[in-house]
Amino acid sequence: MKLQSREDFNKWTHRFGILSSLILFVGMTAFPVVASAVYGLWPDFRALWPGFIAVILFMAPYWPAETIGYMPVMGPGALYMSYITGNVTNLRMPATVGTINSLGIKPNTDACHTMAIIACGASVITTVAIVAIGVVVAAPLSPVLNSPTLQPAFDYVVPALFGGLVAQTILKGKKQFGFYLVPLAVCLVCCYFTPISGAYYMLIAIAVSAAIYIVDYKKGKEKEE
Repeated sequence: MKLQSREDFNKWTHRFGILSSLILFVGMTAFPVVASAVYGLWPDFRALWPGFIAVILFMAPYWPAETIGYMPVMGPGALYMSYITGNVTNLRMPATVGTINSLGIKPNTDACHTMAIIACGASVITTVAIVAIGVVVAAPLSPVLNSPTLQPAFDYVVPALFGGLVAQTILKGKKQFGFYLVPLAVCLVCCYFTPISGAYYMLIAIAVSAAIYIVDYKKGKEKEE
């Protein structure tokens, strides 16, 4: 198919991106459903839906924000690729920004969006290659990795990752630090002093955080007026 203009390319990109996203969504959703049906093992949906809602509420602000904020730099092609493969903020966006900055390309141009597709594609290939190598190497090295000497270090991998993410937020200023402490206090109270499930007090913490930001936003508007 010959693409005559930028509009033709964008239309083709959206058609291909939407179609491939739907196919992958059906595939990823069908796999656990088929596996549960074959083996007769189904999750407890009453315990599952609070966590499901919590994840949706947690990610909902990022969907429009990332799409609108990243579009001028990445363009539709790279965004479709990034959302399908994941790690948009951690891998795809830094790879794109580093590429266009090193080449001196201006954002929101055809050259920028073209290089974004190339950068994201290279990032995806690199990620898949590293994961594949890790899977192959992990089996022979499992005795070493599971040794009593190294095992305690792996117990702190997840806390270390989340600690780094939290530090990036709270170190931006005193206000962000205060905004973090309030929902943290709510979670600790719910965890140690109430019988509420973890998924539920996550929902409570999200609601408290949203209320704090709404109040802060209104105060900022009043000061501007």
